[in-house]
Amino acid sequence: MPALLHKLNNPKKGVSTVMSRHILRISVVLAVLSLSLGGCAKLDSGRPVCASCYPKTIRVACVGDSITYGSGIKFRSRDSYPAQLGRMLGEKWQVRNFGVGGATMLKNGDKPYWNQQAFGDALAYNPHVVVIKLGTNDTKPQNWKFKDEFASDYADMVRRFADLPAEPRIWICNPVPAYPERWGISDARIKDEVIPLVGKVGRKLDVPVVDLYEPLSGKPELFPDQIHPNAEGAYHMAREIYAALTGQQITAEYTEPEPANVLIIGDSISIGYFKPVKEMLAGRAIVEHNAGNAAHTANGLAKLDEWLGDTKWDVIHFNHGLHDLKYIDENGKNTTAEKGKQQIPIDQYEKNLDELVGRLKKTGAKLIFANTTPVPDGTGIRVKGDAKIYNVAAERVMKKHGIPVNDLYSFSIVRLDKIQRPANVHFFPEGSRLLGEQVTKCILKALDDR
Repeated sequence: MPALLHKLNNPKKGVSTVMSRHILRISVVLAVLSLSLGGCAKLDSGRPVCASCYPKTIRVACVGDSITYGSGIKFRSRDSYPAQLGRMLGEKWQVRNFGVGGATMLKNGDKPYWNQQAFGDALAYNPHVVVIKLGTNDTKPQNWKFKDEFASDYADMVRRFADLPAEPRIWICNPVPAYPERWGISDARIKDEVIPLVGKVGRKLDVPVVDLYEPLSGKPELFPDQIHPNAEGAYHMAREIYAALTGQQITAEYTEPEPANVLIIGDSISIGYFKPVKEMLAGRAIVEHNAGNAAHTANGLAKLDEWLGDTKWDVIHFNHGLHDLKYIDENGKNTTAEKGKQQIPIDQYEKNLDELVGRLKKTGAKLIFANTTPVPDGTGIRVKGDAKIYNVAAERVMKKHGIPVNDLYSFSIVRLDKIQRPANVHFFPEGSRLLGEQVTKCILKALDDR
């Protein structure tokens, strides 16, 4: 550039006056463009995200502590603030929760976010948008003795995210209130010390601050344990962050989401875990079981329409197997393997399952197949090992249709002597409860993935 300016100032040395003016104009334009591009992050600070400027999904990382994670919220995968924010933003956005219980911003805190797997995961996610809400746990006495390092540590974290390839937009948040103190967490320190320091970081780095303190002040009823907001409190948090990211306000008050409809189809094993599942999903889903025992696959094909009824099911968790593989005589009565044949031979079992899945897929529900639990020695009408063989056939069908398998066989086999009755396919009440927990986990994942 100095050589070019020398020529421009000395037109007699090979550059005409007219050409000099053109080159000068071009140089000025390039300089302005360079300044504009170099400062675009600052110019965008605080402005809403231009969703249409992203050709693909906008990745949002919610970085924080147990309040971000959703501790204390019964169905946190649905009702934590990141989950509610994701629903508010819509399909164009992908919001992930990187909250860690007890985490501090302070590197010298008792549980630095810097040392948690979630921090590495959030960086690897390479988000387009980062929302940081840390500071609550920093107010504990053992942590706040390092308060002089808080602002510099916060600025370091902002810079770590800012240096990512995606060049993310970053928002930092004032912590929510505490009511007034518990576990060493102090509302006075949050309000009088942490919040001013967050503001200082925002001003220094030209990073916008989302105020989550004032919108939740005077609402102790939203903090059942004095520290963690409930689902409604998380809604208020999500609403404030949504406004910051989009520039749009959500004025609607919080309403409890409508419960999902879940159908469990199965035999007496599922009847055993049905009640625990229904209790564990209370408030999240209305859980029904097919009338009576679903028995074998042929019975399932015959009665499926009756079981489905007119309900719009969100999730259907189903199983057949124990009644297919059991042995019956020529009159259909239970008998031993030596005297009878399997009620539904394995080839027919596989065909029946294939037809059942085809019909179930037409409901539009998320489907989960529960494979058959183990058959022990001594049942008289079933043979040990047959469940595993039938499960292989079932898994072929589920793989063909892309249906996830709830592997209750593997879950049960490692603790069978503690949860299953002797010489019996049925489970003790505690065994049914443990099976119910596994079923609940699978159903919740299906509901979250809808």
